Amino acid sequence: MVDRDGNGWVACAQGHRHWGKYGAAGLLAYAKDPADVRAGDDSVRVLLQRRSWWGNYGGAWGPPGGAMDSHESPAAAAVREAEEECALPPGSVTIQGVLVDDHGGWSYQTVVASASRPVPVRPVSSETSKVSWVPAGEVAALKLHPGFEALWPVLRQALEPLTVIVDGANVMGSRPDGWWRDRAGAARRLRDQLSVLAAAGIPALPEAMPAPRLDLWYPQIVLVVEGAARTVAAAHRTGSREGAKPGEGAAVPDPLAGRVRVVAARASGDDTIAVLAAGTEGRRLVVTADRELRQRCEDAGAVVIGPSWLLSQLTPLPGRT
Repeated sequence: MVDRDGNGWVACAQGHRHWGKYGAAGLLAYAKDPADVRAGDDSVRVLLQRRSWWGNYGGAWGPPGGAMDSHESPAAAAVREAEEECALPPGSVTIQGVLVDDHGGWSYQTVVASASRPVPVRPVSSETSKVSWVPAGEVAALKLHPGFEALWPVLRQALEPLTVIVDGANVMGSRPDGWWRDRAGAARRLRDQLSVLAAAGIPALPEAMPAPRLDLWYPQIVLVVEGAARTVAAAHRTGSREGAKPGEGAAVPDPLAGRVRVVAARASGDDTIAVLAAGTEGRRLVVTADRELRQRCEDAGAVVIGPSWLLSQLTPLPGRT
């Protein structure tokens, strides 16, 4: 791996010159100000930098970003740039989605991420003259970088977390993989497939989901289990392997730890899912084919989709078909 091997100018298919031999990425971090009592997205602030006057589009505001190196993912490059230009701590944000601006042979990828609060930031590079958490409603009034200005109407709609709540029993029951012989094993397989999906991202949400058209979504996934499958939740919380012998050690941590959360229903799985659908912040997508549960979740403001949509997103685990 070579650091900074992405620095350099290239031409796109439209005849424009762009910085970044392997493309570029920027981080659009957002957070709600705990001291702001306004409702809705009026309390949402986004992290923006003002470019130094001597640079390209000097004086314009936009997300911190820059050239991607050959070995970097868009998320890794965007987080690195935000740290190098704005002193944003890498562990302070959670990646939620990516919007690609493709120019043909070159692209700029805006990585949307949430922070629990507007953490302290400051300019730490010569390319940055000012850094600020700007109220979302005031962004359009600034002098914006033209590329960011064109994408802002879509990106503003993405400043909201997405949670996918999975009815484990219903999804497992919709595919004939022997779940009736080993419910805990089937729940483990589903959990592991969801972890792979969470790391890879979801390229498209169901049409019924009111959301901007990002190129990739990285939601929080909540798998609700009940009955014999409840042991999977305990193992997921502790990081232990079911059936492991003492002294064998814990499983290797997932690189996107926290993306999949397993919740064991104390009684009815449906009741637990309905509570989550009603009490989870942001966009909620519930995966179930249960008609009564569908109605309860829709009444709570969630969107409901059948298991076939989720199953079409999953990839087989190694050694399984």
